[in-house]
Amino acid sequence: MKLTKIKKIALALAALTTLTAAGAGAKSIVKDAAEMVEDENARVLNVMAKIRRGEEVHIAAFGGSITTGYNSSNLNEKSWRALVGQWWKEKAAEYGADLKYLHEGVSGTDSAYGAARAQFHLIENKVDLVFLEFAMNDQWLEAGVRNRSYEGLIRQIENNSESGIFALFVNERNSPQPSQQKEQQPICEYYHIPFVSWKDCEIKEKGDSLDWNLYFDGTESIHPNDAGHGEIAKFIIQKLESIWALLPENDADLPEIQKSLPAPLTDRGYEFLSFYNCDNLKPVKNTGWSNGSPVHPEWVAHGNSSEGWRATEEGAEIVFKVKGTSVNILFAESDGFRNCQAWVKYGGKESKKFTLKCENSIRQGYLGWSSKELVKTDKETTFEVHIIVPKGRANYKGRETNICGIIVTHEDASKKKD
Repeated sequence: MKLTKIKKIALALAALTTLTAAGAGAKSIVKDAAEMVEDENARVLNVMAKIRRGEEVHIAAFGGSITTGYNSSNLNEKSWRALVGQWWKEKAAEYGADLKYLHEGVSGTDSAYGAARAQFHLIENKVDLVFLEFAMNDQWLEAGVRNRSYEGLIRQIENNSESGIFALFVNERNSPQPSQQKEQQPICEYYHIPFVSWKDCEIKEKGDSLDWNLYFDGTESIHPNDAGHGEIAKFIIQKLESIWALLPENDADLPEIQKSLPAPLTDRGYEFLSFYNCDNLKPVKNTGWSNGSPVHPEWVAHGNSSEGWRATEEGAEIVFKVKGTSVNILFAESDGFRNCQAWVKYGGKESKKFTLKCENSIRQGYLGWSSKELVKTDKETTFEVHIIVPKGRANYKGRETNICGIIVTHEDASKKKD
C-alpha cells in the first residue's frame, strides 16, 4: 500500500517522536524516490534468494558490546550474533552457498561512530545484509545527533544499493526497559526496514509472567546473559523463518529493490561524512599534542585502528581546518583521563566552548567512547577547530586527554573527503 500525501507529511514531521506505520510497499518502484514503496522484506528476500542459488553472500552483525556478545559465556557461541549466524550458516550449507558472516560488533559504538565505521567495516566488505544494533548505545548519544547519524548510517548502506538492513532494538533490564527504539523504529518504518524489538516480543509472548531478571546476571542492567542472548536470537530467527517462508518459488517473482531512497527525515550529513584522524588530517597549529589515542582492541581486529591525538600538559592546543556542514569530535573516556575543551571559529563567528568529558568516573579501568557535535550549519563552511587542555585539578597532572577522530558531515557526496 502506497503512503498517502497526508501520511508522508506526517511521517516527515513526526516520525522521530511517534511510532508510525509505513505501508507494506509494492512491486512498482517509483523513479523519483518521492516515497518508499519497496516491500519491507524485499532486500532480505533477495539475500535469501542468493543463498538458494548457491552464491557468495556477505552478512554482518553491526553494533556495540551487545553485538560482540559481552556478558555471554562464549562470545562466538552463545551471543545473539553467533546464534543468528548459525542459522544463516545452516541455510548456506543446505544450498551450497558461500557465506561470509562478519562480526562487526565493537564495544562502545553508537550510530555516530557506526556512521564513521560503515565505509571500512561494511561497504568495503560488500555486505549484502546488515543486522543493525544501536538502540542501546544511542541512548547516550546527544539528541541533536542520534537520529541524523542513525538515518545517515541507513542511507550509507541502502541508498543506490541492493544491500539491506535488519534492525534490532534491545533494551535495559530495569523498568521501563529503556532503549532508543522510540526514535529508531519510526526511521526504520519510513525506509521499510524489517526489525525485531526484544521488549515487544517478550511482552507479546509472556505477558504478565515476564521476568527480565532471568536475562541479566547480578547487578548488570545493560548486557544480557546467555538466556537473554538466546531470547534475542530466538525472536530474530523466528522473523527470519517467517520471511524465508515468503520466498517465491521463482526468482523472477522476487520483490523489486528501490535503490533510490526518498528524501531524508533529518538531513544527509551522516550519509556523506568524512572521518579524520592523524593519518589523513594535519593540524595547522600544534603546541603540545602528539599523534595517538586509545584504540579499543576490537577496533584493531575489525580493520579500523587509526588513531587521533593526545596531550597531557595544560595549555596544549591543536587547531585544524576542515570544510563541511557540521563538526563532531570523537573521544575516549575513562576514570583515568582528563577533560579538554573544544570550539569552532567560522565566518567571523565563534561557537561556545564545549567540555569534552574524557574523565568519566563510572568507567573504572576500561574505555568508553563518546562524541560531541560542536557546530552545525546548512551550507558547506570552512571551520577552524580548536582543542585545548585547560587548567585542571592538581590530580590531573600527567593524565592524558585524547581525541580519537573528527567527523565532518557534508551536504552531498561531491563534498566528501575520504
